[in-house]
Amino acid sequence: VIVACGERAGEVVEVLRTFPHLTDPHTGDSLISRTVIICNTSSMPVAAREASVYMGVTIGEYYRQMGIDVLLLADSTSRWAQAMREMSGRLEEIPGEEAFPAYLASRIAAFYERSGVVRLKNEKHGSLTIGGSVSPAGGNFEEPVTQATLSIVGAFHGLSRLRSDARRYPAVDPLISWSKYRDDAGSELGEGWSDQVRKVEAILREGDEIGKRMEVVGEEGISIEDLQTNLKAEMFDFVYLQQNAFDKQDAYCSLKRQRKLFELICKIFDAPLTFTSHDEARSFYMDLQNQLNNSNYIEYNTDQYKKVMHDIEKKVMDAAGGRA
Repeated sequence: VIVACGERAGEVVEVLRTFPHLTDPHTGDSLISRTVIICNTSSMPVAAREASVYMGVTIGEYYRQMGIDVLLLADSTSRWAQAMREMSGRLEEIPGEEAFPAYLASRIAAFYERSGVVRLKNEKHGSLTIGGSVSPAGGNFEEPVTQATLSIVGAFHGLSRLRSDARRYPAVDPLISWSKYRDDAGSELGEGWSDQVRKVEAILREGDEIGKRMEVVGEEGISIEDLQTNLKAEMFDFVYLQQNAFDKQDAYCSLKRQRKLFELICKIFDAPLTFTSHDEARSFYMDLQNQLNNSNYIEYNTDQYKKVMHDIEKKVMDAAGGRA
């Protein structure tokens, strides 16, 4: 269920043009046959914009009661909140922060709390997952809509202008993004998964801090160990977090493939690698980074893919002196 709430009409046109040509992996039919689009663009009446989000979530609940797993995409909840602000002003209600209505946070919470899994009388399960996009003015995360949303949602993907300018797509910043479902996902994905994610997160944060120091003192002004941490963070970002949507293999990555790649990278991070110079460390990690990145464009579980994975593991083992 796609709710185009207050955005430009071009986005709805793109969906109507592309979805009929996309194949649904479950049924083999066109994806548009399983899609509901509620179109309330910015040029439409304020009341319609406010009602569109409720219409979308009600339709989602209807299908959930039929035992179907539903995904609701609301774009954008900021425009919905602005419509509420306009309606509140016309009703002459007492305004809250930035002239939004005082009940803004409770309305946003009530919307997101309509998601979840239900067990039906026939023992079937249905679910409704809500993904809402927030468009804070000027990228200010302290504004009321963003703060009210962050206080209720279970996961947050924060887009970063710096990553976008650096052409690191998708521009989701791992240092400001978070999830409350990490341990739940970890219990499904395997023992120790959550701990590995925390370890990688720590490397990304430390690598980012070291990168900022390097901009001031240069590469030679830090220790080889710190350089290694920075190179590990860069490698993980380049290989695992970035994606080429124009490549057939990299555009969609299965969970099995993600797990295998993540486990291999964690194995590289844990390997006792020692280097005598900064150039040697950089050369090793850049070569490894290119090998791993090239593997993303190879079809999963083919002989070529297995050979590349084996070569990478052997390279790390040799560099660690057989101790990896």
